[in-house]
Amino acid sequence: MLILLTGEPGVGKSTVLMRLIDMLKEKGISVGGVVAREVRDAGKRRVGFEFVNVIDGSSARLASLSSSAGVGGGIEGPRIGKYSVDLDGCRIAAMMLLRAINSNSKVVVFDEIGPMELLSSDIVDALRALLDAISNSSSKYAAIVVIHKRFKHWIISRYREMASIVIEVNRDNRDALPLMLLNTINDKWDKVR
Repeated sequence: MLILLTGEPGVGKSTVLMRLIDMLKEKGISVGGVVAREVRDAGKRRVGFEFVNVIDGSSARLASLSSSAGVGGGIEGPRIGKYSVDLDGCRIAAMMLLRAINSNSKVVVFDEIGPMELLSSDIVDALRALLDAISNSSSKYAAIVVIHKRFKHWIISRYREMASIVIEVNRDNRDALPLMLLNTINDKWDKVR
């Protein structure tokens, strides 16, 4: 089962996914994969993004502000807007995702397939491996992936083609979605038992 979450920037897609991860763990369901979160400085200004492994909380940098003052922390990767993408951090995140695919996790997550992440061939390869795993094992696990709403890329098109469910997160449904998704996943496993 492949579930995609999409929606406008800032609507709460990652928050929905994080709440669902917490609910799954509370139910004793193993979850693996990678989520992205904002990095803020002491003044609460967003200065970048990092990947977080949902199994052990380890992290790797996704992107930092590009600036002549060195806020980017020495990243010399490709740029998206005002951010420089850390391809080494992306490589680490790809390894985290591959470990989750090959683990005993019942649910594998990835947040998000978007322009920054897709600059990394390592992440594209890991996302392709997740698609292969989903298509080769209909009952092994569920995958929940956040996709950028408007960005066009062949891997996003493939995810949309293979999705069992595509949900557009909005302000009206975001609070109810974690429980609805938990019930959907539980129903899937009840049918294969």
